[in-house]
Amino acid sequence: MRMMTNKNEGICRFCMNTFSGTSMGRHLVSCEAKKQEDSRYATNKKIKSSIYHIKVSAYKAFWLHIEMNATATLDELDQFLRDIWLECCGHLSEFTINGIRYEHSPSNDGWGMKSKSMNIQLRKALNVKDKFSYEYDFGSTTYLEGQVFAEREGLLKEKVRILARNNPYIFKCESCDAKATEICMECQQFFCDQCLIEHGCSEEMALPVINSPRMGVCGYCGTSDFDNFTMS
Repeated sequence: MRMMTNKNEGICRFCMNTFSGTSMGRHLVSCEAKKQEDSRYATNKKIKSSIYHIKVSAYKAFWLHIEMNATATLDELDQFLRDIWLECCGHLSEFTINGIRYEHSPSNDGWGMKSKSMNIQLRKALNVKDKFSYEYDFGSTTYLEGQVFAEREGLLKEKVRILARNNPYIFKCESCDAKATEICMECQQFFCDQCLIEHGCSEEMALPVINSPRMGVCGYCGTSDFDNFTMS
């Protein structure tokens, strides 16, 4: 896997400055432009609620910072992760939080940990600074890690508010060093459109290069609503 650009950076959607993946969370908590936008929206609103700032990452390269009401459910977080990063064939998924598994259809078959329903509010499953793991597709699994990074009082306009996202990585074509547009599922190599034609594996094994940890897995081609979403 050869990258042309591999800086683990993203752009704050509020001040439009660039930060590394390790410093973005700290910046968002103190970003004055974000505080001003939050304050403008909350002005003259009587009803405020607890809002969770959540970071989700995968394989250190892909990451998201989002906000959700603490009264939102794990079901809703699961749906968002599917929409922006994962959904291909309706696979099963689960969260693991403090040793407890949360699934869509919880079970207790006697072979493993008991599970609970994802239809539970975030605030009832997670506290600030709590970490969680998430799995999508128990065959060709994509693993995510998350944490409730911070909490604030306020109002959200949307169900999930995206604060920042890693900039898309640019991969080199294995044959000519041009920008790769496809990844071969068979050999996990990257190719530009022209070199893909000459590649030995079937073209049916090629999937598009996208900004997702699900790239190159199980026919995943991205989700149209988010494929082009970036902070740049």
